Parts: sequence; C-alpha cells; structure tokens
Amino acid sequence: MLPLFKKLPGYTSRGKSTPGLERKVLRSMPYAFLTIIFLCGLPSVMVRWMEWQGSERSIEAFIGRVDMMALGVFFTLFNVAVMVTIGAILITLMKGPGYVADGYKLIDSESPEQLVDKPWIGDRK
Repeated sequence: MLPLFKKLPGYTSRGKSTPGLERKVLRSMPYAFLTIIFLCGLPSVMVRWMEWQGSERSIEAFIGRVDMMALGVFFTLFNVAVMVTIGAILITLMKGPGYVADGYKLIDSESPEQLVDKPWIGDRK
C-alpha cells in the first residue's frame, strides 16, 4: 500500500512541540461560547420579565431595540470566538509533524551552478 502522507526526514515522534497558549484557548472556548450565549440572551429575558409603564406600542418598540442590540452583540462576539478558535486550531496543526507534499527531486536542486557554463558576477568562489 502506498502511503499518502510521508513525514519529513529527520522528524522524530518525540520531538513534538510543547502545548502552549493555544491548548488553553481551545479548552476554554466551550465556556466562552456558553458565556456569550448567556450574556447576550440575558437582556432580552430581563426586559420581558420587568413591568413597564407606558403605551403598549412604546414598550414593544423598546423590547425590539433591546433584542436587536443583543443580537448584534451576540453575532459580533460569536464571530470573534470562532476566529480565535480557528486560529488556535491552525497553530495546533502547525506544531504537528511536517509532511512531504511533493517528494520528488529537481535536477538542479542540489547544485544549480553546475548547469551554468559561465560564472556570473554574483558567483561565490
């Protein structure tokens, strides 16, 4: 069976990078998402539980404004949390083992100056 992914030569399984801040971020993200949901839903719930004085129309308009502001804050914070999570996942993947993408050698990869007949001004001696 032909292996699809070959690890880069010189990579050892014991040479993994130590977990850093990205692991702490990934562990705390479920709590962050729950906190965002709770804190953004709380104003809408509280406004509906309170007793208001005034016309029915003005109360409904105020509740609608609170809902719209809560939704705006929710979507903003939720997007920020998703971006931070994606960044932490990418850093975790980058700290993993290196793989060979195109494992073929170029003709001139080891010594390109052998292909040139005349030395040019920038050649080293």
